[in-house]
Formats: sequence, structure tokens, C-alpha cells
Amino acid sequence: MIPISGVAPGSLAERAGFAGGDRIARVNGEPVGDLIDFQVASSEPRLLFEVEREGELYEVEVERRDGESLGFDFEEMRLRRCNNKCVFCFLHQMPGGMRRSLYFEDDDYRLSFLHGSYVTLTNVKEHDLKRIVDQGLTPQYISVHATDPALRQRLLGRKAGTVPILERIEFLARSGIEMHTQIVLCPGWNDGDHLERTLRDLEGFYPSVRSAALVPVGLTKYRQHLPELRTVTPATAEVYLAVADRWGERCARDLGERFVYPGDELFLMVGRLPPPAAYYDAFPQIENGIGMVRTFLDRWDRGRTDLPNDLDRPLHLALVTGRLASRFLTPMVDGIDTGGLRADVVVVDNDFFGTGITVSGLLTGRDILRAVRGGPWDLVVLPPNTVNGEGMTLDDMTVPRIEADAGIPVTVGEYDLAETLLRCIDRENVAHGRGRQLSELGFYVGRNR
Repeated sequence: MIPISGVAPGSLAERAGFAGGDRIARVNGEPVGDLIDFQVASSEPRLLFEVEREGELYEVEVERRDGESLGFDFEEMRLRRCNNKCVFCFLHQMPGGMRRSLYFEDDDYRLSFLHGSYVTLTNVKEHDLKRIVDQGLTPQYISVHATDPALRQRLLGRKAGTVPILERIEFLARSGIEMHTQIVLCPGWNDGDHLERTLRDLEGFYPSVRSAALVPVGLTKYRQHLPELRTVTPATAEVYLAVADRWGERCARDLGERFVYPGDELFLMVGRLPPPAAYYDAFPQIENGIGMVRTFLDRWDRGRTDLPNDLDRPLHLALVTGRLASRFLTPMVDGIDTGGLRADVVVVDNDFFGTGITVSGLLTGRDILRAVRGGPWDLVVLPPNTVNGEGMTLDDMTVPRIEADAGIPVTVGEYDLAETLLRCIDRENVAHGRGRQLSELGFYVGRNR
């Protein structure tokens, strides 16, 4: 059964008499256990619901117009916990004392389908694989890391083995499921010959395996009692980019797509901007954040012409960011030619997790405060990925609290610089904002120097 948390006012669900607390057991005779079951079963215009209310079962029949929303709000799915202890897992590198939800390690193929979350497929059974196929839960996003079974077992930190990943990929490929894969690159572990083997094995399943992402490992200062790992340096990043270029050029020639896509961080680490949009083909790894910087830059090129030539009154902004993003954000801001608008890029070093963590999505409220408190700005703009959908930073600070402690108005920006600036210029419509984590939008948040 799937519990209903509420129904939208005036919706079909409300008109049919549904209410929060009801539990849907079946739709058109099909059992419903979670949101995906419900979506699959309720695709027809005529629906017969079997509903439990206060221990009694009822039947409710509805008919909806084409495209009409039913108007249900459901309780969150109970997620599957990861059964691995990956040597590079970021959650194992976090300090104690943060909110409990940040320590939950999910590894759920349903989230892979719904939100593009990456899964290892180590905790799926035969009936799970059959469900993926029967319900057409495609695409799936798979964390491979290595195709050599022994090496993958070491990377996943498993004492007991699991079904070789290539067997599961082969089954899904045979069954018409599209897959996108990622490799978290750990220097000295799964690069070199191991990386070549992994890419070769995955390419063999193209086009069912549509892409492979190369993502650099990220290390915090809280790695006590964990396996020894080396950070990705600019020199190592150059090597990884060379591998991606070699594979990408050959695959583009032979397959029509590059297939291998390096993370945006790798380009920035070596002082290069990501390539033009054509490099990313259909952006198959945008759910992984790969191509996000290029998209951000291209949106700016299109949107900057919408900025006014002059402002009625001066406006001084602080654009908060991590050290990595400053490499492309600073030149963008330097090119603003709107009279009366001054924007400073405020780079925040990550003292909380360690200065090796340079992405904005892992900045905490306390580090942001340290950088902006008492500053000369009219308005401080936070990156949207520093604040989750509930308006909280990673260390549980709200935007109003940051504003009060900083002594400066604070807002949350968009993933579009021109749109953000226009909203700030229109001062009457500047709200605190709630932001979104990239992971909530289906994007992987890179965690590296």
C-alpha cells in the first residue's frame, strides 16, 4: 500500500473523496507498493482504486481527462540503504553532530529511475531486476568504478562478493534498458590499465550503455581509520582528460557519440573551461552534473543582453561561491557592463570539510558567514546548491539566520546568472529563497579539489 499524505484542493482526488491518511492498495487490480507502482498502474483514463481507510477497504472509481493531474501527495518512499562501504564514500568522511538525514546512504534503483541517482546494483535481487524490465524503469544510472570483480569488491569495501556488475549490465542491456555509468577515479586504484579495461568493457554494451562519466574522487579532512587514498592533482587530472579525449574522439568516430565524458571539475582543475556544447552530444551525463558549467556559461551568453544598461540607483552584490567555480565565475562578472551594478565574487574556503573541498555545493553556513559578515554589500547572493529545499544549509542554518548574523540582506540565486542579476536588480522581488541541492535536481555534486 502507498499512504496518501494529502490531496490538492479542487483536484480530482479531492472531488473523489480521498483524504490524507488513506492508503491505496490497488489500482485497476494491480497492487501498489510505492510511487513507481502507482505511476505505472494509474496511466489509464479510467481508474478503480482499492483504498484502505481506518481499517476498512473501499472501492473508488474515477475518470480523468487527458493530461489531468490526480492531485495526490504521497509520503516519501522508504529508501533502500546501501550495503557497501566504498573506500571513497563521502558520508564516511563527514564529522559527527550533523542532522541524521545527511548520514543515510541510499542505493535505490527506484531513485535512479526517478531522479538520476547513481546506484551500485549490489542490493538488487532477481525480482528487482525483473521489475526494472517489466515496468520499463529506464534509464538506470549505475556506479561501476571498475569492471574487474576483485577490484570492484575492494572499491566497494565489501567483505563478501556480489554478482559481477557486467552480468547485471548484460541482463539489463538484453532487456532493452538504457544505462549511464560513472567511474569515481581513485588515483592508483582504478585508473591506468584498470580504467582502460573498464571503458572497454562498458563500450561493448553500447548503445544500451549510453555513456561513461569520469568523476574525480573527493577527500575531506575527516578520513581517520579509512583506506588511504590520494587526491586528484592537476597533473593527474591532465592524464584523465587525455584518456577521455582519446576515447571520446574514437567513439565519436565509430559510434557517433563521445561515450566517455570527464567531469567539469577536471577541466577547471587544470585551468580550462569545459568544451563547447557540441562536445557533450545530447548531454547524456547532465544528471551527473557533467556539462553543467558549459550550460551555465551558455545561458549567460544568451541572457546577459537582457541586463539594463544603467541602474536607477547603485547596487553592490556579493556572489558567494567555492574556489573551483570562481575560476569561471570571476571572468563572467568582470565582463558585466551595466552602469551602477557592482558584483564581487566572494570565494569561500571550506574550513568545515577541509580546504581540499572546493565546490560550492558543500559550503556550510558557518563558512559563508565567516566570509561575508559585516561586508560592504547591499545584498549577498548564495549559490542555489548551498541550501536545500527546506531552506537549510548542510550545518542546519537558515537563510534568515545567515542574514541576521551577517548584518546584510541575503538571497539565494538561480542556476542562471543573468536571471539572478535581474532578480536582484528588481529589489522589490528579492526574497530569501530556499534553493535546491543539485542532488535533489538529479545532479551529482562533485566533491574534489
